[in-house]
Amino acid sequence: MRRICAIVVVALSAGFMISQFVTVNENAQAIASLQKQLTEMESATSQMVFDMEQSVDLAEIEKEATTRLGMQRPEKYQTVYVNVKQDDMTEKTAGEVEGLGNSIMSALKKIGGHIVEFFSIK
Repeated sequence: MRRICAIVVVALSAGFMISQFVTVNENAQAIASLQKQLTEMESATSQMVFDMEQSVDLAEIEKEATTRLGMQRPEKYQTVYVNVKQDDMTEKTAGEVEGLGNSIMSALKKIGGHIVEFFSIK
């Protein structure tokens, strides 16, 4: 009786191990298939972005801006300021970009960030 119970327990354990092995292999195959699909889609996306960028004709855009909209390029001596609403997604406005103080502060922040990054534990 003990031997029969031991054989049944061993058989059930072996069946469980085999089913787990099959599940792991099926999941690994599914992951490999999904990774292949992802790679193909990323390749297709990058190709589409390239094609889209190549299809833009800057000369046609400039022609449309100058003829229909009456726009013109600024002269070399002109400075163009763009005022952006503060609720817009733009992070910097013309006032933040210009000025010696702001450029010095940004340089010091950048150096400080590099020093902290150098001494941080990874």
